[in-house]
Amino acid sequence: MRMLRISAVIALILALGVSCIAQEIIETPASAAITKKVLDNGLTVIIKPESGSGLVAIVALVRAGANQESMQTAGVGNFVAQMLLAGTRMSSAEEVAAIADQVGGNLSTQWGPDFTELRTITTSAMFNRAMSLLGESLTRANFEQKWVDQVRASTLRQLNAQQDDLFDSSYSTLRRLLYEDNGYGREVRGSERTAKMATPADLMKFYGSYYVPNNIVISIVGDVGIEQAMDRARKAFGTEPNKKLPINRGVPDEKLDICKFRASEVDIQAAYLLCGWLAPGVVSSDYSATVVAVNALGGGKGSLMFRELRQKRGMGYEVGAIYPRYKYQSHIMAYVITDPFKESAQTANPSMVLDEVKTALLEQVESLRSKLLSPADLERAKGYTIGSYALSHQRLIDRAYELGWLEASGAGYEAYTNFSSAIERVTAAEVQRAAQRYFTNYAAVLLLPKTTSPATSAGKE
Repeated sequence: MRMLRISAVIALILALGVSCIAQEIIETPASAAITKKVLDNGLTVIIKPESGSGLVAIVALVRAGANQESMQTAGVGNFVAQMLLAGTRMSSAEEVAAIADQVGGNLSTQWGPDFTELRTITTSAMFNRAMSLLGESLTRANFEQKWVDQVRASTLRQLNAQQDDLFDSSYSTLRRLLYEDNGYGREVRGSERTAKMATPADLMKFYGSYYVPNNIVISIVGDVGIEQAMDRARKAFGTEPNKKLPINRGVPDEKLDICKFRASEVDIQAAYLLCGWLAPGVVSSDYSATVVAVNALGGGKGSLMFRELRQKRGMGYEVGAIYPRYKYQSHIMAYVITDPFKESAQTANPSMVLDEVKTALLEQVESLRSKLLSPADLERAKGYTIGSYALSHQRLIDRAYELGWLEASGAGYEAYTNFSSAIERVTAAEVQRAAQRYFTNYAAVLLLPKTTSPATSAGKE
């Protein structure tokens, strides 16, 4: 049996002569101050010194995601992201690879719904070198035809492989049902058309429009001082001029006026149900209460879904809920992987079982809407939310990413230290209001095993 790769989802993203720098500092519980500085050209730098490890994590976030693309250019941003390490106007691809090896060999890029990310973790001794390479990649990338052709071939292979992955394909279907007219509903890797047709000139146009200092946040966490970090940021980025960015119209919230369904039969032995609802983005005042609501519903083994569907009713091999963190309108997905047949009737129609599972799932959703969480369930959901957040930032690179992502998204880097207190303040009444507001019309994707008649089965050897 081919199971959904849920863990793969549950988950994108520095020159001399600067005379004036805006600065903010906040103290963190871990004793290290977080410093924010903005260069004259608009580059934002977040620094969190953590001495003792001898390591430094660097994450650059470019505000260039799926919503900077159109239907016609979907995938050009992902194409550009994959080209960032394929040589620069100052260094060949071989030289970039050699420098990347010198600083630790783990320099990588990632294209996401909201931002493009370039990240590395290196030693304190190689920090200066790593920053120089980062600056070259973000300001002087070289879109040579032979490397464009290599990335094109790689992207087309990835797109074809994605079609064979049950989770990716069904989750993509669910997003398309939820979002009709924005980049969050499109494939993250883009379209096959763009992968085939994009030229070096197309890539350079996108790169030149969005890869500019006033559209980039650099986050640095680790064994490095503030002055050294800023010195390297100036040398890597300070001489680059800021530019007028293309108009950012944002992403207007969509509405799901009716429930939507999509069912298909596939060669699997389990049955899958994915339900989705539109939900607020990270900068919304409803975000904290919605996170708690989602974790009350399907976060962990103490959640409503786990207790009611799996423990009490025996429904599902895996159950849970996820809430992707987007800058603009996000969504909630609840999923159940279950046996397609009733134990007492192996010839039962698989859709009948999924109907029962869907009804049971929606009953738990309705309970969030119709009554207050018990004190125990509220505290469990808040504890799960805070604990999961802390565990997801154990590594230097994760802390660097988080600080950069929050700043780039508009939530502000301060949210890093404020998250726990914001969750602690959430009340049962706020959770109920969030559930009533967002758990309304939904989209559902059903995956059913292909059925075989008894006569056909008996005839097989």
